[in-house]
Amino acid sequence: MAKKGIRYAVFGLLGDNGSYTGGKYLAPVAAFNGTPNKSSVKDYGDDRCTEVSNETLGAALSVELTNDDLEIFAMLLGHTLTEGELVYSTDDEAPYVGVGAVGVSGKKWRAKFYKKVLFSEPNDENTTKQESTTFGHITLEGEAVPLDDGTWKQEKEFDTLEAAKTYLNGLVGITTTP
Repeated sequence: MAKKGIRYAVFGLLGDNGSYTGGKYLAPVAAFNGTPNKSSVKDYGDDRCTEVSNETLGAALSVELTNDDLEIFAMLLGHTLTEGELVYSTDDEAPYVGVGAVGVSGKKWRAKFYKKVLFSEPNDENTTKQESTTFGHITLEGEAVPLDDGTWKQEKEFDTLEAAKTYLNGLVGITTTP
């Protein structure tokens, strides 16, 4: 089935016990892309390939946001937010988070959830206003790695958007839909 959009991105802080807390709606998303990190190894014997091992070790995650909310950036990147001022320090450590979004595949809503992601600092790109208005977006890049049990992503299909949102909210600990 054809993919027809992405919306409702959320995240939650990954705890030591594998659950998520502090869940938040991330922002409207323009793109939500995961590129699996794959390893392929071949074994040779008798002048031919005798075995192949293909593994997926996680994924590179790219999330393009239309907003740059200071509270969200403080939580995702480990910065300090005090009285509306976001302070960046070389000692800041981004926490591991679970992050997901809802896409449309055919006539079903598909919730996608990356279980353990570490985001890095986005580029600070700014342009002047020109003859016509253009919109700028922020792209967060992260690495999704497996949990201790080896899992790194999960997906589930739903008949309605609300059901998919409820599912993601339950994963990250959001009690009311924003």
